[in-house]
Parts: sequence; C-alpha cells; structure tokens
Amino acid sequence: MYQPFIDGGSWQKNCAMFRSNETKQVGATSYTKIYQFSEADIEKFRQVSVLRNRGHPVKEAILSVFKEEKKQISIEEQHKQLFDKLIEAIQTLDGERQKQTKSIQSLERQWHLMVQRVNKLEQRIEAVETGKMDKPFKRKNS
Repeated sequence: MYQPFIDGGSWQKNCAMFRSNETKQVGATSYTKIYQFSEADIEKFRQVSVLRNRGHPVKEAILSVFKEEKKQISIEEQHKQLFDKLIEAIQTLDGERQKQTKSIQSLERQWHLMVQRVNKLEQRIEAVETGKMDKPFKRKNS
C-alpha cells in the first residue's frame, strides 16, 4: 500500500504553486480542482522527473527541488525581519537624537545665562574696585 510522504494534503497549503486553483463542475454533482501552474512550476516538475529517472527516490527528488523554494521564502522572511529591526532601531535612534537635541538646547540656554551672570558680576566687581580707588586710604572711625 502506498503511503503519502506528507500527511493529509497539508503540502498543498504550504506549496505556493497549489494556492491558485479553480473549482469546476464536471458532472451533475461532482466538482474538481484545476490548478494554475506557472512555467517555473512546470520546470520544477521536470526537475523532479529528471531526478526520478536518474534513480532518486520520489521523496528525495521532490524535497531537493522544492527545498530551494523554502530557502528562498526563509531568506525573504529574514530580510523582512532585518528591515523591521532596522526600522525599529532607526526610530529608537531618532527618539534619542531628539532627546539629545533638547538637552543641548537646554545646556546652551544655561550657558548663556551663566555668561550674563559672569558679565554682571564683572561689572559689579569693577564698580566696587573703582569706588575703592576713589578713596584708597579711608580710615574707619572708631
């Protein structure tokens, strides 16, 4: 008795080429599915046939031909995950940049205030020193 190498038709759901199909009525009460295969799909079937004619078991031939499709999908998924991570990292860095910009602006404001205070203090020191120079030897009354 023949046992299928993949259980219960789930291979049709996983294989991209079997996703596009039509259901046609072929009798009064019976229907059949007609699959739409592309040229690439037909080429894969030919590759399976060639491997089978060379003596490879059917399961190995199918897996070796269709494994490349799975690798391609996983590479695309990896690229998508990497892009998602990059977008997340860019958003995080942009948030950090905005925080740093606000911090720099705050520090610049503080610096300007400190410069103003230093200028005022220098003016006060000059005023005190010039006031003492007018009366350098004034004695205290006791």
